[in-house]
Amino acid sequence: MDDTTARQAIAQRAMEQVRVGCEQVVRLMERAPEGAVPRFSYRTGGYELAPAYQPDSWATFQWVGFLTGRLWLVAEHFGDERIAGAASRLAHTVANCLSLRPPGFSAAGSDLFYAVCLGARCTGDAALAEAGRAAVDRYAENFDPRLGVFFQVPGVNRAVIDTGLNLLSFYWAASDDPSCQEIAVRHNANLLAAGIVRPDGSTYQAIEFDLSAGEPARRWNMQGYSDESTWARGQSWALHNYVNVYEATGDPAFLEVARRVCRWYVDHLPEDHVPFYDFADPQTPDIPRDSCSASIAANALLRLARLDPESAVWAQPAGDAIVDELLLNYLSPGGVLLHGSWGPLPPEKVGAGISRFPLEDVMPYGNYWVVEALYRRLHDDWTLLALGGNRTSS
Repeated sequence: MDDTTARQAIAQRAMEQVRVGCEQVVRLMERAPEGAVPRFSYRTGGYELAPAYQPDSWATFQWVGFLTGRLWLVAEHFGDERIAGAASRLAHTVANCLSLRPPGFSAAGSDLFYAVCLGARCTGDAALAEAGRAAVDRYAENFDPRLGVFFQVPGVNRAVIDTGLNLLSFYWAASDDPSCQEIAVRHNANLLAAGIVRPDGSTYQAIEFDLSAGEPARRWNMQGYSDESTWARGQSWALHNYVNVYEATGDPAFLEVARRVCRWYVDHLPEDHVPFYDFADPQTPDIPRDSCSASIAANALLRLARLDPESAVWAQPAGDAIVDELLLNYLSPGGVLLHGSWGPLPPEKVGAGISRFPLEDVMPYGNYWVVEALYRRLHDDWTLLALGGNRTSS
């Protein structure tokens, strides 16, 4: 059995484990009242039923989008209508809420894309697509046209590297309204100009703006070891973000950034391919890993390898090695990705009940992205997950 065939077999077994884990959610949804959603547990990766969708604060956020995206991909892979039915119920609940007003919590942008936009693409559900486009219009109200920056929620003066995660729905909507993609492109270009990516390809997590002057006031890391270190998940968000904008636009300036941030990440990984929560904490190796960062990065590297033949020689083997390690040593028998870390959360988020640093938790992000990596390994056609007019699939 050659390496490719062996990897396919391992990935198929892992996807079957994920499918078993989805059964809990399907059962919850089959007995759930209208509007109820599963709430994610950071300590177990499991779910319990919550009476309503709550997209307005960190403390109550349920991470419905990553769960629903996971369900969509598993349903697509296996042709499982029961899982797709649970995903559809969740997608419509999210769409019905976010089409009425912008969400109060920044990560609800991931709910919009992975539940609603991906669901509309999987199913061809016209009503879901219409609600998704309305929700994108509402979310676009948070774009500051003077600074050319998308602040995710109103009333803040900082932009974070993970904002790229919440711009995906704008690429999706661009086929109907090209101005939607322009929001994402301007945001990315302006954050680059403001210095979110350092010259060597490493990144800051956040930039605070002086709104009166329209200029950056400071650059720092909220969840890293120090302001000048590199928070592992922040770096993986940079990989994800700049591969996204290059795929959507085909702009070589964004390709140069995507290559630079991806190469920095690969060159600084430990020998077993899964980073610690920060690349510069001097207490390494006695600090948490972040499998979540690794799963995000793996998908970005695999995509870059397909989009850019010049990068494929190093990006493909790096992405494959990360996925191999995650499947071997980080994925539970129920398909939960273990050993993620938030890093040291800022004080305002400690009260949300997830601040266990320096312990390792289960990350809602990683739980989705490991499944996307499996889907990419098991399917040659990636059109379902493609962005923009520069789409490539084989």
